[in-house]
Amino acid sequence: MNEEKELNIKVNPTSNTAITTLIMLANAKYEKALEILEKMGVEKETIFHGVDPGDMINRPSDIVRELRYVALNRTIEESGLKTLIDLPCGYTPKVFEFTEKGMQYIGCDLPAVINDFSPIIASMTDNEQKKQISFRIVDVTNYESMKAAADLAEGPVCIATEGLTVYLTSEETRQLGVNIRRILSEKGGCWLNADVETLDYYMAVFRAVAGDRAMELLAAARKGFSGQSDTDLHKNNAAVVKSSGGSLATDYEKIEALYRSRGLLVEKVPYFREDLRLHLFDAMTDEEIERLKENMKHVNVWKITPDPDFKEEENAVWDSSEADIDTELPFEVKSSLRDGLLEMSIQGRMDTITAPQLLKQFQEAGEGITGIHIDVSRMAYVSSAGLRVLLIMYKSLKDKDSFELTGVNAAIREIMETTGFDQFFLKP
Repeated sequence: MNEEKELNIKVNPTSNTAITTLIMLANAKYEKALEILEKMGVEKETIFHGVDPGDMINRPSDIVRELRYVALNRTIEESGLKTLIDLPCGYTPKVFEFTEKGMQYIGCDLPAVINDFSPIIASMTDNEQKKQISFRIVDVTNYESMKAAADLAEGPVCIATEGLTVYLTSEETRQLGVNIRRILSEKGGCWLNADVETLDYYMAVFRAVAGDRAMELLAAARKGFSGQSDTDLHKNNAAVVKSSGGSLATDYEKIEALYRSRGLLVEKVPYFREDLRLHLFDAMTDEEIERLKENMKHVNVWKITPDPDFKEEENAVWDSSEADIDTELPFEVKSSLRDGLLEMSIQGRMDTITAPQLLKQFQEAGEGITGIHIDVSRMAYVSSAGLRVLLIMYKSLKDKDSFELTGVNAAIREIMETTGFDQFFLKP
């Protein structure tokens, strides 16, 4: 693994989940998924688990991924739009499915994924196909990176998110909505979010194949996903609540109200169709298939569009960072090491795209660091990727009191308090 890729994965290990989805689609016998894995040099015999009817964790997890893939792809096609912005694209074979239908495909993801995936797809496509395909490194909290991707579109866009928002903090989810509303208001089109009802489609599948053991086995599966992604599925969704009986449920009215208050309108498109067909039906009994179809009747993909009557100036809190500094400052890190004290200053936005620069300078400072002081007075924003780098630096010190942030503005403080990182970085 080269240094750049290693830095990018340390900054945002959620990129690891992209390979998991690809393997699950390969297990469902999607030929392009198999071909992509071969191009990546993945040892099939050491990673593929096959489809074992008695495997009550991997089998339903595979079904979940294929179900979401099929349902979202169908909804994208039904939108009638000619440009797909796939956010995040992962290592998905859908790039082939939609370019074969004549659509423009713009794949967006973290640096670790795009730097791997783009050359693989280039090796699998001819010159005509290449004209329809673009890839861009995007941080969903960074409007300029998302706009650069959207500007490649030739007309209205279909922005599709699959397996993204469950891994975002509440602030990152808010900023994602800001950015998508701005893009759709300019370009036209819609946002298809397959993530809002994540809990329900997981439960639909696990109940279909595992019956009364569904909650127990889903908890085990979630633990595995969390270990790969450095986060816990659903932990950032404040609308997920426990009922009096202890089962999980999602307050969709609360989520929809949030969307409306932020200038976004919601239409719910059912997953279920009478002709629903999955490759993995071959690994299910007739009874399991019927239970799954029945369970899926209330589960939806959310089709989201900008509210034309939304007055942005009247909703300033939804518009941009409240930092009392210039939010357009370019990212920059300065550092010096003297007598074991590493002094640094950070300027601009620290997100998935820029945080590797901070981690690199920290690693290049070498061993023997006994204290870290960082001036963040000119830092306009910090995402979970940036917070993760700060945490790596904090944990490297034997004396945690020797880690200090200075110049923390109100916006940065609020992000840290909301995510719980204030316990590490903000002194009482």
